[in-house]
Amino acid sequence: MNVELIEKAAQIVGDNQLLVNIVSKRVQQLNHGSDPFIVTTPEMQCGDIALTEIIEGKITWHEMTPEELAASRGEAVEADPFAELAQNAENMAPAEPETLVITPDL
Repeated sequence: MNVELIEKAAQIVGDNQLLVNIVSKRVQQLNHGSDPFIVTTPEMQCGDIALTEIIEGKITWHEMTPEELAASRGEAVEADPFAELAQNAENMAPAEPETLVITPDL
């Protein structure tokens, strides 16, 4: 793979691990017969094609939320037990501070 393409794509994606995952998924698609989204030359390898597609904005990605991830796995999302407490605390009006009076025993 072309080092310049890797550097440009890394600036666009921002996370090297995510870049590796995107490129490897796209290379897999290209190897299984998907058509490239760009004009290619005979010397371009699948990795170069995938990186160029990222650079030219032909490939987009979406990071799944925990809810989307659980739904894709057919699981129920566990409710955050502290989220409800935090929301209840925000909705409560601040209580008047209690005044403590201490008198000496005479």
